[in-house]
Amino acid sequence: MDSTRPNVTSPTELRRLLAEYGIRPAKRLGQSFLIDANIVAKTLAAAEVGGGDSVFEVGPGAGALTVALARSAGRVVALEIDRRFVDLLENLLGGAPNVSIARGDILKADLPALLGDGSWKVLANLPYSVVGPAIARLLQHRRMFPLMLLMVQREVAQRLAAAPGGRDYGVLSVLAQAYMRAEVVGQVGRTCFYPQPRVDSTLVRLTRRDEPAIAVDLEPAFTAVVRAAFRQRRKTLLNALVGAAELALTRERAQHALAAAGIESRRRPESLSPAEFAALARALPGDARC
Repeated sequence: MDSTRPNVTSPTELRRLLAEYGIRPAKRLGQSFLIDANIVAKTLAAAEVGGGDSVFEVGPGAGALTVALARSAGRVVALEIDRRFVDLLENLLGGAPNVSIARGDILKADLPALLGDGSWKVLANLPYSVVGPAIARLLQHRRMFPLMLLMVQREVAQRLAAAPGGRDYGVLSVLAQAYMRAEVVGQVGRTCFYPQPRVDSTLVRLTRRDEPAIAVDLEPAFTAVVRAAFRQRRKTLLNALVGAAELALTRERAQHALAAAGIESRRRPESLSPAEFAALARALPGDARC
């Protein structure tokens, strides 16, 4: 990379670059840009990025990670929703042969068409407004992504890594941990960004499990059971299942499914592990599976 190019981890140079392109960060997109070179290095180290890796970056913004990835990864595809930053990144990277900048929305993009075959490490800076759907989309394509390193709001990280029984444990915890091992690997203070957000961030590493908790053909039923259970998490599991319109379970059928799964009906949803939710999905009568 050309050392004369702007150092986008410098607040002064970043502000100058944004002014040059006439860009004001959009609050509606949650745009805050990483300006700490130490966090950039820590992020790449946590993802163990090397010359043989293909990296899919979601939300590159002003390019602090993208520039570093261009130096260290074998191939980089960066997906950016804001056209203004697509133009900025294409100029900033100066035609780096191993980097492609694509404009698109992580919630809508055709990821197999964008990335093609092979395995990709994901590096993503996800704003709170889309974090749940974005993670769900990445999990949907997890066969492409053996490792995901996500920079998210601290409370989201706590939910991703939460163990059963705690107040942070919920739908996101179960759906992520059914397929991935979740581990908090670092904290990122709000002063590491420009403009400075109101909250701190956390780095979470998701590593794909060799054996997921649920078979592919039962994934819709599994997701439906998890969402139905936590929608009424203060109720017993039995009452939560009976009250879920999408499952259409009578009390007797719900009791039978819980018994077949080896789960006591008076337990609360937050006490079940992903494996127990998977057992419950398998035990549902066929017409209750979505």
